[in-house]
Amino acid sequence: MLTEAIAAAILNHPGFVVADADSPREDTFTIQSRNQVRHLLVLNIDRGNALAPEDLSTPAVDVALAADKLLASDPSDSERATAELLNYVAATWDKQDHPLREHAQAVARTLRTQ
Repeated sequence: MLTEAIAAAILNHPGFVVADADSPREDTFTIQSRNQVRHLLVLNIDRGNALAPEDLSTPAVDVALAADKLLASDPSDSERATAELLNYVAATWDKQDHPLREHAQAVARTLRTQ
């Protein structure tokens, strides 16, 4: 399952056309770029520090984190209002409709790139 997820992530990038796990090691991949350059990718997988499911990031947590970072940066009045609205959406995530969730995520991504 891990190898499939890693291969899918690599192939999601438009620059790569091949991502094959090298059997029997699931931490080694052969990848090939569109211009036919092949690379051997060896991952350092430490399974001893695996996160518990409750520690994994969720979209609501990501939105709240972006809002909190903005609030900690001496925001303007409009930035403060945006951050407070994002915190509200994150706190009521399960009650919000899908378009509003997507919009909140887009706003949070924009805040992180500024």
